Amino acid sequence: MVNREGLWKGMQKFDHPVRFTHIVRLLHDGMLGRVTDNGTLSEAFAVTNGVNQGCLLAPTLCNIMFSAMWMDAYRDEHPGIRIAYRTDGNLLKSRRVQAQNASLRLQSMICCSLTTATL
Repeated sequence: MVNREGLWKGMQKFDHPVRFTHIVRLLHDGMLGRVTDNGTLSEAFAVTNGVNQGCLLAPTLCNIMFSAMWMDAYRDEHPGIRIAYRTDGNLLKSRRVQAQNASLRLQSMICCSLTTATL
């Protein structure tokens, strides 16, 4: 269930126009609900959380809310995005690159030890 106050703050965080946020807010403020139980309809009650069921904006509003939550939760965890790339035209496979680097270091060590042993 989406907290509406958090949703309005999330819309501000993503720079949605104030007028658009106000219109969406008007669609949700004052919403009432009723429940049917064994054919008996309950009294109307205020719905203060969530978005309108069946509303075309509901998925987008939920995505805004969850994006804002994730950004807030991981604000200090991942300050940037790591992009691995190669310029030699081959695809990058992290394990293979690590293995190649280890192999080159080992070859270098063997070469150095052979050179010092023959001197």
